[in-house]
Amino acid sequence: MAQLAEVFEIESARHAPEQWRQIHLFKMGDFWRAYEWSAWLIATVTYNEEVRMATKDRRPLHVTRMQRTDIDETYCFVGFPVKSVEKYIPQRDNFESVSDKHVIITIPPLSIDDSELTEERLTPAMEEWKVSIAISEKKQKKVPQIQSEQHTTHPTVGIISQIIAYPLSERTAIDNIQFIQSLKQQIVSVL
Repeated sequence: MAQLAEVFEIESARHAPEQWRQIHLFKMGDFWRAYEWSAWLIATVTYNEEVRMATKDRRPLHVTRMQRTDIDETYCFVGFPVKSVEKYIPQRDNFESVSDKHVIITIPPLSIDDSELTEERLTPAMEEWKVSIAISEKKQKKVPQIQSEQHTTHPTVGIISQIIAYPLSERTAIDNIQFIQSLKQQIVSVL
């Protein structure tokens, strides 16, 4: 997949009316992702409420809005399985492969006359849609919590902690033998 900065550059470079009908999809594993303008086109035009209700499962498309890390702005994206392009973008005029991880899909005209579609008309609609989506917090990776000795139920946890913390390579052979003897005594008292 392209870097996010590159994706934002592609999404903001829409100057001609035919570019406003282009959906850029970026492959991430087994999923396609569409960002910003492309996400808006999918969510409001190609997989809108009417189209969604005509599908078998009728599951809504989940739109995610996140805070950018490089500047003080947010971005939106949608994602769906690679095999489901026809479901989310049922009508398309053109399918252009830019690379194995980037395709451009051109959808039919949004109105009878593309000249009616101006940046001044479409951008506010997209921005209104974008701010209507709640900002998602980045998911924190769950780090297993190590229980303190006073909350443990098994006494060997303290012994294991001592072994892990012991600086074996920094001690003399006699110190290491004494440490092993002390561990042996603790283990015998536990059993």
